[in-house]
Amino acid sequence: MNRRAQNPKAAVGWIPSAPRLLRRQLLKNVFFRLLGAEAFLVGLLLLADLFTSIWRLLAVEASFFSILRWLVSGVPSYAVELLPVAYLFAITFCLAEMYADGELMVVWGSGISVHSLSRSVLLLSLFLSVSVFFAKDRIAIPALLAKDRLYSEITSQPGRTLLSSNITIMDDAGALVYKVGRYDPKAQRLVDVDIVARDQDGNPWLRITAPSAQWIHGSWLFHEATVYRADEEGNWNQTREKEYINPRIKAAPEGFGLVREKPEHMKGSELSGYISSLEASGLPAAEARTELHKRFSFLLTPLIVYGLSLSFAGLFRKNSLLMSLLFSLSSATVYYVAQMLGSLASKTGWVSPEIGIWTISLVFSLIAGLGFLRART
Repeated sequence: MNRRAQNPKAAVGWIPSAPRLLRRQLLKNVFFRLLGAEAFLVGLLLLADLFTSIWRLLAVEASFFSILRWLVSGVPSYAVELLPVAYLFAITFCLAEMYADGELMVVWGSGISVHSLSRSVLLLSLFLSVSVFFAKDRIAIPALLAKDRLYSEITSQPGRTLLSSNITIMDDAGALVYKVGRYDPKAQRLVDVDIVARDQDGNPWLRITAPSAQWIHGSWLFHEATVYRADEEGNWNQTREKEYINPRIKAAPEGFGLVREKPEHMKGSELSGYISSLEASGLPAAEARTELHKRFSFLLTPLIVYGLSLSFAGLFRKNSLLMSLLFSLSSATVYYVAQMLGSLASKTGWVSPEIGIWTISLVFSLIAGLGFLRART
């Protein structure tokens, strides 16, 4: 019996085994290149921050440790924002380095495609998609606010803080106007409350004033409230209630604590509450909705990066480091500029936030998908 008959695989052609060792090596290289690129890009932004603010810090005679603490507090937010760019560079450079050393040609010659080789990187991309989404909400935004508060303390300037006094909001499409002296977000308690209800013509027919109000079971409980009501003839009657609840007065507590912030500086739950508060007040919510859709579209970014990197595998044989860095920065610039234009169109009302944000993401996802399918094998 010949050797071909003894080996069933040889009878139908040689079938390459899974390149587990190569996948682990590629994943390891991508991971360490990612850390190096993150450190490089974050360092550049920290230097830019320092050079633009050093004159003010020196003017107030800030200590070296205060400046260093302020710079370090910006690392988490910058690391999350720059991760897609660093990840794009890491994959592109690793594949370009393998191609320049001739390793990628050997892999292709052995019958292993770049898709099979980079399967571990695909799993890393999926992990980064989810982890970066939550990291932005729980790490990047709190770190950005802490950095701003620290800068305000050093320079004695007002920063982004919760507006806990003199709050005025509207609810029920403007039919209810709330004026609150102070809001305690932990206790969900209002102090110095003054609420006016208006009819369809904008004329007031109910006014409630109270020293405090507590959020209980989906509505506000007013303590020692004074209630003014207008009758059909326009005459006002006054009554005093030790405890007063009106089912119509049900503006969510979150709306009183979110008036102070830009949407990009809010957490996901806060942003959703802010959108609901704006829509209930009849105010434009396009900017907040745009920011919310941008965060969800960010889930696709690591996968887009993965597809773009594979489409350029085997093209940078010379000056792989320089070409990989140039490709990463240029691709990221085009992507972020496109997102900026889509956001601008959404915020100004030219298109809806869904179309303005997701169109850009889907277009780049399509480009990355086509690049992935047409990658050299």
